[in-house]
Amino acid sequence: MSVGRDYMVKKTTGPSVPKLFLDTRIIPRLVNTAGGAEVLLDRVATRTGLRPLLILAGAAGGVALFAIGALRRRSDDTNSLGPRRAQDHPYGQTTVL
Repeated sequence: MSVGRDYMVKKTTGPSVPKLFLDTRIIPRLVNTAGGAEVLLDRVATRTGLRPLLILAGAAGGVALFAIGALRRRSDDTNSLGPRRAQDHPYGQTTVL
């Protein structure tokens, strides 16, 4: 595909409004947030004496456990497919040996 003369004549002078918004508002905030997280991680690693990777792995594990717990709680509240209590079981009271 080649770019013809007509395309170059009709081309606008600047970026589109969504791209301009993304480049001037969203991307700088994401970069500043990432930089702040990096500084925080470095300060915590300096104070605790732990490697930043261990701190990051622990934080990611904590977030994952929180998310799994929230999803389980949500699915328990909305799941009406199975019995919730032993007396609601279709075969009566069951015992585990």
